[in-house]
Amino acid sequence: MADKPFVPIEHRLSLTVEEAAALSGIPVKTVRLAVRAGELGHFEKGSTTVRIRRADLEDWVACL
Repeated sequence: MADKPFVPIEHRLSLTVEEAAALSGIPVKTVRLAVRAGELGHFEKGSTTVRIRRADLEDWVACL
């Protein structure tokens, strides 16, 4: 199996909660709370993996 190509975080279209926190400079706990409260758009991949669309993160940060 070939390795996946490396894509810098600033060019990714979807992010983990940790990546979204790192990119935005907002604490992971705050990002998780926003996801749980429905304030930050996201989608679930499987039963435990949450991914955040970059556009949703940018919109959420702009409203803060």
